[in-house]
Amino acid sequence: MRFETTQGQVRSREVIGRFVGALLRFSSVYVGLVVICILLSFVSPFFLTVTNLMNIVLQAAPVSIIAAGLTVVLINGEIDLSLGSLIGMTGSVAAILIIKEGYPIIIGIIAGLLSGIIAGLLNGVVTVIFRIPSFIVTLAMLGIAQGTGFLLTNGRPVHGFPPLYSVIGQGSIGPVPVPAIIALGIYISIHFILTRTRFGIEVYAAGGGRRAAEMAGIRVNRVIIAAFALSGACGGIAGIVLSSRLDAGDGNFGASNLLDAVAATVVGGTSLMGGAGSVMGTLGGVLIISVIRNGLVLLDVQAFWQQVAVGVIIVLAVVINEIARGELNLASIRRSLNR
Repeated sequence: MRFETTQGQVRSREVIGRFVGALLRFSSVYVGLVVICILLSFVSPFFLTVTNLMNIVLQAAPVSIIAAGLTVVLINGEIDLSLGSLIGMTGSVAAILIIKEGYPIIIGIIAGLLSGIIAGLLNGVVTVIFRIPSFIVTLAMLGIAQGTGFLLTNGRPVHGFPPLYSVIGQGSIGPVPVPAIIALGIYISIHFILTRTRFGIEVYAAGGGRRAAEMAGIRVNRVIIAAFALSGACGGIAGIVLSSRLDAGDGNFGASNLLDAVAATVVGGTSLMGGAGSVMGTLGGVLIISVIRNGLVLLDVQAFWQQVAVGVIIVLAVVINEIARGELNLASIRRSLNR
């Protein structure tokens, strides 16, 4: 009897290969985290103190929340550059309604979250209807959202949230900050969505190959829009958390968080080409970036060098991922140099 390898079988093998590669990167990111923590514990006696460790997870919360949303979009084969500015816009919406207009806290929170979701929906709709690359669409949304935040606050931080609102970003349960608990809940929820629901399967399938996903009956455009809406919701939650922690709303808040979020997803093993990655890997990436930043602060390294370090980490992580996927080797480097 003669067996022929169908295109579906080839595709299945590629998916399995990507899954195995992602699993290896997932385990290696936490091994790397442990190694970095051990090294920093020798370099600084303050690193392993409870106060410092809780400070790390508190500082990492907003970045980790938007990184979770970014992971979903990247697995789907798209990118969302607007997430940092969504933090500022959603926090500004909440600040105006709660502080300036006197609305109940729950109204301000819901409005902030809805503004993030609407921005995400717009990103998805414009991307699929007009077939504009999501890089361009979300770059435009970055400017729109940040400008909206500045317009709402007249370019100045709006201070003075009620004490109950401040609990979201400044409270703690025992030694654990509330923002860290919120972030962990988001990661557990999105991990469940990606691994235990049909939507999660469709996100991976659409990111791995649009044409094949459409032939399998997946409504790819709807999946893309839903992924962007989920990402926007994460931006809204991060905006609420950060505005609560800083006790103010401002369009400039969160603008610098995008770089760390991208670095975390790449370090965590999410492929920039789509179809591979996990939020739990991203969580490890967030912790690595946050630990490195914290270590550099303890070592009194200038903030400018911290930005350089994060940029270098992104490049190295991409190179390592390409090597792990088999896309980069000595032969391919030699061919590139000879062109």
